[in-house]
Amino acid sequence: MSQALANELLQAAEGDGLLSRELHFREVCRAAGRRPDQLSPEALEDVRATWSASALIGVSQLATAETLERLGDSPRNADLAEAIAAGLSADLLEEALRQPGGFTATARALRAAAVSTPSPRPAVFSAGAIDAASKDALRLALNEGAEIQLTTGTWPAPSERCRVMDVAQCVTPEGLEAAHLWNVTDAVSQNVGTGVLVIAGLGAAVMALGFDYASEDGLSIGAAITALVRSAATGAALPAAYARALQLEPRKSTSKRPCQIVILPLNDVTALLPDCDSDGASPVRTVLAFGDDHPSLVRAARLGLAARVPETLPLVLDRVAHAGTRDLDAVLGLAKLRHRGFTDEAIDRVTRALGEGLPLNAAFSRWVLGDEIISGDLDLAPEKFDSDGRALLSAIGFSRRDISAAEAAMDGRVDDIAGKAMASAGLPLDVPSDAEIRFAGACLRALGGGGVMISVGNLDMAQTAMAAGLSVQLRGYRAPPGEEVMTRVNQVLSLAEEIVADAPAEAPAIGNPQPRTATGRTRLPDRRKGYIQKATVGGHKVYLHTGEFDDGSLGEIFIDMHKEGAAFRSLMNNFAISVSLGLQYGVPLEEYVDAFVFTRFEPAGEVSGNDRIQRATSILDYIFRELAVSYLSREDLAEADVTHDGLGRGAGDATRPAQAFTDEAAQIISRGFARGQLPENIVILEKRREEKRAEDAAAGLVDDAPDIPYLEDACRSCGSYTVYVSGADGVTACDSCGEEHKQSLS
Repeated sequence: MSQALANELLQAAEGDGLLSRELHFREVCRAAGRRPDQLSPEALEDVRATWSASALIGVSQLATAETLERLGDSPRNADLAEAIAAGLSADLLEEALRQPGGFTATARALRAAAVSTPSPRPAVFSAGAIDAASKDALRLALNEGAEIQLTTGTWPAPSERCRVMDVAQCVTPEGLEAAHLWNVTDAVSQNVGTGVLVIAGLGAAVMALGFDYASEDGLSIGAAITALVRSAATGAALPAAYARALQLEPRKSTSKRPCQIVILPLNDVTALLPDCDSDGASPVRTVLAFGDDHPSLVRAARLGLAARVPETLPLVLDRVAHAGTRDLDAVLGLAKLRHRGFTDEAIDRVTRALGEGLPLNAAFSRWVLGDEIISGDLDLAPEKFDSDGRALLSAIGFSRRDISAAEAAMDGRVDDIAGKAMASAGLPLDVPSDAEIRFAGACLRALGGGGVMISVGNLDMAQTAMAAGLSVQLRGYRAPPGEEVMTRVNQVLSLAEEIVADAPAEAPAIGNPQPRTATGRTRLPDRRKGYIQKATVGGHKVYLHTGEFDDGSLGEIFIDMHKEGAAFRSLMNNFAISVSLGLQYGVPLEEYVDAFVFTRFEPAGEVSGNDRIQRATSILDYIFRELAVSYLSREDLAEADVTHDGLGRGAGDATRPAQAFTDEAAQIISRGFARGQLPENIVILEKRREEKRAEDAAAGLVDDAPDIPYLEDACRSCGSYTVYVSGADGVTACDSCGEEHKQSLS
């Protein structure tokens, strides 16, 4: 092949997503150039310490940045002196004063360093049997988030020229374009010379050709594609068995300057090949792709269905694109909706909203249906259903059980539909680990040995893979602090708060950049009210603790996310402290709500465990919407209507209107937990007596006679034995509920 033709082929392959740009091997393998060490507990302890130190440095940088930010842009010398006395490094102070941007710029630099500093390079050890001591040390290192490779053979040098090829891109509706794959591979071998060709997308190629990854046919096809690439790149022979699997003619070996071929998990395959659906020899993990309009299937899944069951492909694509909408009839019943006032236009609006990914609650809300449909067709008040579709469904006759069942049926429909469609076509996504090892082993044999690495999830799988001659990659996850650690930290924080609260009010706060208000800081009472709300946001547990002033207003918050990393958890804890300080210095809660609701970052998504909020765009969005609903009565930020709470029946079910929250109630009940409404089974007796005396005084019924004792009869309204004679005409009243009764005093 001429050089001009080879360059033209390479350029076209890059444009088609078949080939990456030219790289160095270090860009696709972070462990490139590291010589394997012998696996031992001592070496693994060094790995654990390295990754632990890396995490500690990141946390320290964030904590130091926070300290500098508290000092402000122009701190006084007295503030700096107190900061030094509190433990701030003099060298850091000198550096912050030297920087043109001062303390703020230094804090920003520290935060940027904590976020952008790369993790330590993977530790590389020679593959082999793992004894009990090394296994324990290996688990400890992985618990610190370490990345460890156990390798066989020799890997390319970091500076070697390299290309990554997604072989699945050579699969079309007509099958594998073997000639095109051969020509592009031949051009790559000319381009990189004795460099490296990395094969990706083998699992996706097998699926696209309509074969089950875990089947013998899938194994044969994966190995045959690997052998074809090897033959084109190195001049090796293409044996008859592999040729038959691809319906090709065998090829004899030729003299050629070979490049090295490897199959391994990449640093970030989507950054190199955005359309690649599987990494190395791994199977396809998900077949869903989400665009701007609606979800769909990835290319490999569409081709696989077309090869296996072409008649069902349009139906599956339609069901995935409109996941949930076609099931509206099954879960609620279109006939029922029409019978209860829904027109075809209203049903169309709801189904389109569901197709765009909105939950059932939002799809039946005012801003989807519109005022003309709610008021004209359904004869309801639109303002009651601004963002609450459940209330609307309840208003037209659906029970809570019906609505809950409908939401449960809609939840996760896209994944469920796609997974069932692939499984029914004989292309299951749930691949056992031994099948992945067998597949990678077949590719290893097709390469003639060496150069195949897979990512494994546990040590048993690693042992099995190494026994098959494969290299393995183990990626750990930093374990969160245990319950004992968190308990002690919370105790220390509580003690620190008490120390600060007991400090003299005139003591200057270190580095406080905000001026005090006219009244200064309002301290919370030592014994305070509040509530704890547990919820899950996008799969991440969040515990919100509140503390209240004597009048029931919000004075502090704590945010606990015990399963998160140390940096994120520390940021959330200190964010909660800053909000609490602001509340105690007079910042209105409304300002925080306006600033943080609808902020958007991960984790986000479905909220479970909260009776008023169903979805959130971020942790902060959820927290401040919950606080707004509980303490500010901001029902516009709630998504669900409840008819009861933990203290008694609510306004919707009560026999009389809900009572307003009083100052007396705030002394003993959390205003946030009760969401600003005094439950009907809570009555402040002294308050009621004072009101009654005032009414009697206005009517001229008060004299100096002592209080009349309660009667033996129970109140006919509330059942309380607090009935007394309220007038000379035989009228009795109840001290508990205030109801009056005309009856004969016999």
